[in-house]
Amino acid sequence: MKTSTKIILAVAFVGTLGFAGLSRVVGAKQPQSPVAVVHQHHIATQVAQASDGDGETNDDVQEQQEAAKLQPLAKITAKQAQQAAEASTGAKASSVKLENDDGNLVYSVKIGQQDVKVDAGNGKVLYAENDNQEDEKNQAIRPKSSIQVSETDDGERETNDDGK
Repeated sequence: MKTSTKIILAVAFVGTLGFAGLSRVVGAKQPQSPVAVVHQHHIATQVAQASDGDGETNDDVQEQQEAAKLQPLAKITAKQAQQAAEASTGAKASSVKLENDDGNLVYSVKIGQQDVKVDAGNGKVLYAENDNQEDEKNQAIRPKSSIQVSETDDGERETNDDGK
C-alpha cells in the first residue's frame, strides 16, 4: 500500500473518531426541545390555575404535603370518610382531603356546596357547612375530633389521641 493511501486512511479514521466525539459533546449540550419547554410551561400554568385565588400557586402541593404528614395519624381511610359523608347527606362526594381543622384531624369531604367534616379517628360525621358560609360563632360549638393535632415550634407534630 502506498504511503499516501495509508495517510488518507489514517486521517479518515481519526476524523471519524473526532466527529463521533464531537457529536456526543454537541448532543449533550443541546437545549431542551420546544415540546419539553411548552410541556413545562403547561404544567406551571396548571398549578397556577389550581390555586384558590389567594396568589399562592403552590397551595395544592402544600396541602398534599400536609396530608401526607397527617396520614399516619388517621385511623380511618379516605374511602371510609367518603362513605360516611355520603351516607349522612345522601349525595356523592367530589373530593376528600385529610386536614388539620383548628387542631382537629378530620377528613374534609366536598359534596355539592357542602364541606362535610368527618372525624379521622372514628369515622363519625362531625358537622357540615356550606362553602359560602363561614360562621365563626358556630366554630366554638362544633364537635371536636377524637384526634387532636397541634404543631410545635420545631415543626414536629404532637397528638392527643382521645381514648387509646
